[in-house]
Amino acid sequence: MKNESTVFQETVAGVINFFEKSRFDGIKRLYTARQVAEQQGTIFQDYSIAKAAAKDFFQKLREKYSEKSSITTFGPYSPGQAVMMKRAGIEGIYLGGWATSAKGSADEDPGADLASYPLSQVPNEAASIVRALLAADKNQRFHRCKMTENERKETPLIDFSPYIIADADTGHGGDAHVRNLVRRFVEAGVPGYHIEDQKPGTKKCGHQGGKVLVPCDEQIKRLNAARFQLDVMRVEGIIVARTDAEAATLMESISDERDQPFVLGVTNPNIPSYKSVLITLHALLNEYGIDTYGHMLYSEQVIASQARKWLNGIGIEQKIEEYSEILKTDEAITFEKALNELIDFVVGEWEKDAVIKTIGDAAKQAIVLAMSDGLELDIALGWECEIEKLSIADVKAYLKELGISFYWNCDAMRSPEGYFQIKGGIPFAIAKSLAVAPFADILWMETKTADLADAKKFADAIHAEFPDKMLAYNLSPSFNWDSTGMTEEEMIAFPSELAKMGFVFNFITYGGHQIDGLAAEEFSDSLNNEGMLALAKVQRKLRLLDSPYKTPQTLVGGTRLDGALAASSGRTATTRAMGKGSTQFQHLLHTELPLLTLKKWLHEWKTINEINAELKVKLKPQSMGSSTLELSVSSNKEMIANIVFSTLVDRNKVAILSIRDQNTFVSNYRRKRLMTLIHIFLLNRFRSDKVHYLTPTADNVKQCEAMAKRDIYSNVHEEVGNIIVAEVQRDDVVAYVNQENKIKDLLQIGQLVL
Repeated sequence: MKNESTVFQETVAGVINFFEKSRFDGIKRLYTARQVAEQQGTIFQDYSIAKAAAKDFFQKLREKYSEKSSITTFGPYSPGQAVMMKRAGIEGIYLGGWATSAKGSADEDPGADLASYPLSQVPNEAASIVRALLAADKNQRFHRCKMTENERKETPLIDFSPYIIADADTGHGGDAHVRNLVRRFVEAGVPGYHIEDQKPGTKKCGHQGGKVLVPCDEQIKRLNAARFQLDVMRVEGIIVARTDAEAATLMESISDERDQPFVLGVTNPNIPSYKSVLITLHALLNEYGIDTYGHMLYSEQVIASQARKWLNGIGIEQKIEEYSEILKTDEAITFEKALNELIDFVVGEWEKDAVIKTIGDAAKQAIVLAMSDGLELDIALGWECEIEKLSIADVKAYLKELGISFYWNCDAMRSPEGYFQIKGGIPFAIAKSLAVAPFADILWMETKTADLADAKKFADAIHAEFPDKMLAYNLSPSFNWDSTGMTEEEMIAFPSELAKMGFVFNFITYGGHQIDGLAAEEFSDSLNNEGMLALAKVQRKLRLLDSPYKTPQTLVGGTRLDGALAASSGRTATTRAMGKGSTQFQHLLHTELPLLTLKKWLHEWKTINEINAELKVKLKPQSMGSSTLELSVSSNKEMIANIVFSTLVDRNKVAILSIRDQNTFVSNYRRKRLMTLIHIFLLNRFRSDKVHYLTPTADNVKQCEAMAKRDIYSNVHEEVGNIIVAEVQRDDVVAYVNQENKIKDLLQIGQLVL
């Protein structure tokens, strides 16, 4: 038996090999392999779901990066939505804290995204999604085992792997919190996690105000702690570093020199501090009998005579008198509005007097002023750009060396809570992201709106130093996409344009939340006004889409669980859930004319016309969510014929088939009654009383003539506006469906015509 020291050294060697995987090229760690091995224990734990998903998901993202393509996805609001995303071909899933906050839980009230929920809540939400995906995978395997080989070839195999990037917020605290959170995600089967550079406790949604950033080194510690936990668990997890520096206004600490060029300070030495002015304002308001008590939080020393003198100088007493009546009202909305206006006035006046600048801008101004006064300075070309990158200490030393004195004080700008004020923007977001890039797999800059130019500025700056670094983009529902100035075509192309810049994972954070609300609101309204027709309409659409939700018992695994019952009972069980009495079978009945009928007619059509092609028929919305439908006939992915149409019922309860376009794409198939077959099928399926052709082309005119000759149409009018209107002889249409010889006769006549 190997001694303990030998076993440990082998463990260390295994960790070193893990570190040296090509997957970690460019990744830095602030710890050794030995430190990882010391945390692993002697009893091996294998987190197989997260481990496999992380490895494959990362490889997929790298492929996307090299191809200049991306995954465009959204955050589901339920496990079922996640399964449907995978069925639709969306390869990756986002899981955000916004929707988790909005949803609440058994223990937490729904609320805004302040990361005020417990550390365990998003991992618990993720666990239910992973379980749903694994169950869908099991159900798929069971059903495919019951298929013939040809059926399996014709049925796409869906990858239900849990390729998820989940919201780890700020890590919910320090090192121990970050590691605990990552551990929970891995145990749930989640392979990816994003961590932002906001301060715990003051965290806000990226599209809210009041965000407080942490220094670069603090964010690096978080990312490093997450990687350390992953290494201990032997999982190649995907770490996304998010920065909120583009829109943030506050910073907890300026201890990291990389942040200091973006810190704001006052350049007027004769102005009271920002904090003293605000606190003194509250004290003055209270003296006027107005219900503000914020000054009681602080020492009376903060309420300084200098601040009172400055406030009097801007006419504060007159302003308070102006607002006094409103501020003494019991109307909360009026009070808050007036108080905010008064504070905004004071802050605006203070900022003008303070002359706020970054230290780099203040130094540049001092140098330019000195040179204009005739001082000769030995300064290298490009000094203006270089000075903007220097730390506070280096700027001060540089100007001291030049013999220039200047005043700049960032402490005078600190908020009452002690936070420093900063100049947010894309340059700061770039600086933050460059600092953490070696510790993350993907970088994400939170933005205030959707803008390709801003995205390119960020991507170009990152790739100038880290050409292989993958990026992520928030396609946020917090943006009003119709106010971005984009055309619909530009919106369609937006994700693909991002992909060209290296954004491989682009996501609508709480898309599922809004989908859930929209569907519930529409169905609730329909139920109130249309009774059970509301549900019938939903079921019709599910049948049209061939959605698995049309047979709910099968969707949730009823047949697979019956298979397990048969196995455990030696096939003797008589209590099968999907057996006799299951309402499942009601949903297998064809309440509309099934596509199988048209397929049967097409088989007759092929035989009579001696055509050998294998034909496929599809009836789907022209685009997902559209009320315009398309019935198509294809062979080997080549479109042979189609009709684009919609259906409606007018105020007189007349059912109208509105045909927008019809095409027979293969010239050899024209004049063979193919389009007539398709028309008869649609007229019966949708029980049409009238047909409107919205584009009165020669083909449409000929089609109407052919249908009228067969007594299917009557009263065809071409003079109604720019459309053709025809009445449908419903009985004749039904006869074609119910009498097989009618279809054969129609096709034989087609041969005679030729």
